[in-house]
Amino acid sequence: MHSRIPEGTPPRVLIRDFLIFQTKTFLDGVKDAVVIPLATIVFALDLIFGKGERRGRTFYKLMGVCESFDRWLNLYKPASQASGNREGLFGGSEPGDGTLVGDIEGMVQRHGASRPAAAQSGLQGLG
Repeated sequence: MHSRIPEGTPPRVLIRDFLIFQTKTFLDGVKDAVVIPLATIVFALDLIFGKGERRGRTFYKLMGVCESFDRWLNLYKPASQASGNREGLFGGSEPGDGTLVGDIEGMVQRHGASRPAAAQSGLQGLG
């Protein structure tokens, strides 16, 4: 008698998601390495040279840019829906949803749509 073992995430999806996660954490680290000293400089300049309504404007603009970047990077949110999903990180995002994973998913779908049907059916057997 054979017991059925759940398939889980296909290896190609797990490899893809690992590479996406590594890219996302690398980008987040680069952002931090740039923003930490830049924020200190911008804060000091705003504090010293900012007058009236202009004081703090550049500092808060930098914070807004960082917030937008963090929303786009969306470092961990897709992971909550990826475990046990055969689509991995793509199962927790929508193509073109304004996040890095959504942008990658949209590119993959566009690339897949431009491939001949025979090539697509051959790739489906890989997962």
